[in-house]
Amino acid sequence: MHNDRDTVSEPRREFLGYLVASAALITHTAVTWARESSTGEAAKTTHSLTTLNDSLEGDLLLPENDRYESMRGISWNRLIPERRPDVIVMAKSQGDVVATLKFARQHQRRVAVRGGGHSWCASALRHGGVLLDLSQMRSLTIDSATGTATIEPAVRGVELIAAAAEHSLMFPVAHCPTVPLSGFLLNGGNGLNYNRLGNAASNVISIDLVLADGRQLTVSSESHPDLFWAARGAGPGFFAVATRYRLKLHRLPSSVTMSNYVFPGAATEVATELVESLSTSMSPDVCLFLTIGAPPPELATSSDTVAVVSAIAYADSVADAEAALKPLNTDPRVGSAVSALVNQPTDLTSFLGALGSTLPGGHRALIDNIWSNAPLGTMLAKSPKHYASAPSRKSHLLVICLHLPSNSNTTSYSWLGRYLVYNNTVWADAAEDESNRSWHAAATSLLDTHKIGRYVGETDLTKEADVAQQCYTPETWTRLRALRASYDPECLFHDYLQST
Repeated sequence: MHNDRDTVSEPRREFLGYLVASAALITHTAVTWARESSTGEAAKTTHSLTTLNDSLEGDLLLPENDRYESMRGISWNRLIPERRPDVIVMAKSQGDVVATLKFARQHQRRVAVRGGGHSWCASALRHGGVLLDLSQMRSLTIDSATGTATIEPAVRGVELIAAAAEHSLMFPVAHCPTVPLSGFLLNGGNGLNYNRLGNAASNVISIDLVLADGRQLTVSSESHPDLFWAARGAGPGFFAVATRYRLKLHRLPSSVTMSNYVFPGAATEVATELVESLSTSMSPDVCLFLTIGAPPPELATSSDTVAVVSAIAYADSVADAEAALKPLNTDPRVGSAVSALVNQPTDLTSFLGALGSTLPGGHRALIDNIWSNAPLGTMLAKSPKHYASAPSRKSHLLVICLHLPSNSNTTSYSWLGRYLVYNNTVWADAAEDESNRSWHAAATSLLDTHKIGRYVGETDLTKEADVAQQCYTPETWTRLRALRASYDPECLFHDYLQST
């Protein structure tokens, strides 16, 4: 016979085992830190780690934890750098963020913030310090009466589009559907219907922030406007943690219509001339793109590369959409295309899905970009030949055509040129890393001679010492550095990732 106190359920055993293991890992980490700093204060650090662990709604992961490695490497890009934080906090609430920053201040550990892990160069993955992961913060509400959305950091673009569409509303989310909103908004963001709606960050109404000193603020154009300005564009160099965004939604277009023309490699010059001539003359409700890459299977025997001209119109009616696309569809140069899709109706979810397939997650990727005002024919003259030799058929060059905005100084995001040009190198096999790295470096060097700047959201920040500065106007950069010095004087937050 036995009494109830001698009986421990299996779930309870597992929980107790977890506590024992956590305590052991915390003690080990504390001793290691004390040895590194020569302070000998292992007991104090053990107490602080235990206090942090007990206070979190989420999880504290130490390097010896079974989940540490998988969470360290969580990323859209499987080309994961060997940078290892001291601890990872998987936050579930703003309270978790506050507790984590308090701990980091006490132990002089720098903090890197990760939204959803879509940064291709893993800006948030640093050596040492605390990795504050927000990927479990995913609440989303729509207020149709005010035409607004309130989101936490890790809500993905495709999720916001689906929720807003139920109320006949939309937001200019990223063209890649799996991009979480936080990093996209902090970087500035060129999203759906960007020429009409502007950068995504300019559609943010307010942001909840936790500052380096622990203060919790809601910032907007009326309250702490300097922080509100900085948060919308500073990207991975921002010096606070954004935990919630309130967004201005827009009326869902009644007609989303696409035209698409595939030119053989020999006619790339015709395609670039076509895009050049139409890039700023078409309606602001049209987004125009040029892609150079491997041909589809049906053209593989007749062309090493293809140039694809795509235009998508957001309109109130089918007639309005077709009128907006008419300058492209009636241009005689489209006669050089070997295939065409004219005035094809679609919807935002389908459109995002099609674009997402061009940059699939779970692959290895190197991505870089430039802003440029150079003539496309000059800028891209050598690209078709180079892309014909790409080790991976998934790699491609993308040109986004923009109408320059008149309100570019309302956010820290710097919209610098007529064209934002990407070299996207994407492959699957680790055995092909070296050949793709070499090819990527040559492809980006062809573009760099024409750059007037870079977009911080998808730039190789390790490329050279001043890459982050290249992403901003001189005035914006100076102001951002001054604000960082003011709001984070002790450098609690990691600065922009740099070359090593």
